[in-house]
Amino acid sequence: MNVSQIHPGEICLIMATRGRPESLAQVFTALKTNTAQKDKVSLWLYVDEDDAVTRKAIDGGMLNDAGIQLHWHVGPQTPSLCESQHTLWRNSGRTAEIYMGLADDLHFDTPGWDDIIREATGRHPNGIFLAGAHDPMTADTCTYPIFGWRWLETLQHIFPGHFPYWYDDRWVHQIGKMANCYEELPIVMRAIGGKGKTRRMRDLPFWARFFQLMLDERKASAKKLIDAMNLDPEKKADALKNLEQRAAEFEKQQDQFSDLYAVFQEERFTLHTPEERRAFNPRYFEKEAAAVSRLMEFAQQRIADKKYEEALKFLDGTLMSNLRVRQEQDMKVECLRALGRNAEADKLAKETLAAWPEMNFWRRLFRLFGMLATETKTMIVGFLKGGKKPR
Repeated sequence: MNVSQIHPGEICLIMATRGRPESLAQVFTALKTNTAQKDKVSLWLYVDEDDAVTRKAIDGGMLNDAGIQLHWHVGPQTPSLCESQHTLWRNSGRTAEIYMGLADDLHFDTPGWDDIIREATGRHPNGIFLAGAHDPMTADTCTYPIFGWRWLETLQHIFPGHFPYWYDDRWVHQIGKMANCYEELPIVMRAIGGKGKTRRMRDLPFWARFFQLMLDERKASAKKLIDAMNLDPEKKADALKNLEQRAAEFEKQQDQFSDLYAVFQEERFTLHTPEERRAFNPRYFEKEAAAVSRLMEFAQQRIADKKYEEALKFLDGTLMSNLRVRQEQDMKVECLRALGRNAEADKLAKETLAAWPEMNFWRRLFRLFGMLATETKTMIVGFLKGGKKPR
């Protein structure tokens, strides 16, 4: 997309909803009351195809008036919020100047909130910016992010798609800070009924650690945004300096990380019982496996660069997950040996062999039999072909 295709002043609200038509109706009422230019605001909603409660409310006319343009998309339940939101962004046509991610229990308390956003947009004519409405519950995070159109076109996603819950908002917030294009707006967003429990929440210590270890990926996104700003050399140098300073601050904050505090947060905010969290969930497993794979990929890169201490941080991060991977153990053994920690490496190597028996004797024997069988077959086929008379 380019600037000629963008409709100035248009705001596209993106929301996934499930099983809460009553709170959604309140969201609609607030939008109808407090939106200044209703003809320039559209709301795109993702509804799970198995969400009978919401679909019944739509068909019954309970959710047909928000005072703005409504667009419904019914589709399969996704592993995380990111997939739903990306579908809506793509289906919207991507022609709005501004995009905002919302929850289905969120009340717009500020009259003319949309004009406040438009005013902020004027301060970023290149279309690359991130703004945040004020959320009393999480004042230090961009809980309800507002994106300029070129931000999304540059990164090609709203959220990164790593997380089954939480952390998406903090992810983009840090990118905005590092790219120096973030501002908080005087718009108050209030959760209907206060902060509720979190769906899909489990293994919070792992996801907190994963978020921290992916700082380089956020830095790369910030760098991509700065490149897209087309700044003059001096301003670009200042922007890149700010990026490194902000990244160093974020990295320093991560030293205060506590696994125990993450456990406390999980027990405080999860919607599910311990038994439900232990049950196998294919959608959650898909996200966790992808995250472990990403950590191992980063570790492998560090090993190739002979940065073994850094590699160990990524490999140790996988231990917080429910997955155990043979290649992760092998990489850790390699790192420990390279760092002179041979006793630990030997112990881990033995544990790895016990968990994943290699049966080397039988493997060598089968390779020998396989080679002999192949050679024998080749000799017989060659002999038979050689004995045939030409036609």
